[in-house]
Amino acid sequence: MKIRVFLLSLLVLFTAPASWGQDGETLVSESMCYACHQMQEASLGPPWQAIAARHAGNSEVMTDVLAGKIIRGGGGNWGNVPMVANQRVNEEQARIMAEWIMQQTP
Repeated sequence: MKIRVFLLSLLVLFTAPASWGQDGETLVSESMCYACHQMQEASLGPPWQAIAARHAGNSEVMTDVLAGKIIRGGGGNWGNVPMVANQRVNEEQARIMAEWIMQQTP
């Protein structure tokens, strides 16, 4: 029985998603998002707080939309500069990042 538990633990350890144990802020930071976005001030992209404020009334749907934009990029919603796709993150990580963004408030 102990061997089964040990082997199962190893299986979980080596097959667990990379985002397990990572929070949205860490993923955002490690994914180079701060190159274009800041917390409160606009730079190349809109600030996290402005994104959350704009979509506060529809946060569940917008979390999915933002996760998609993180992975595939997008444009036209905040001006002329398009958001580039971030190929450094998977869907689960993008969702965690989008949830973190939607929690930012002024």
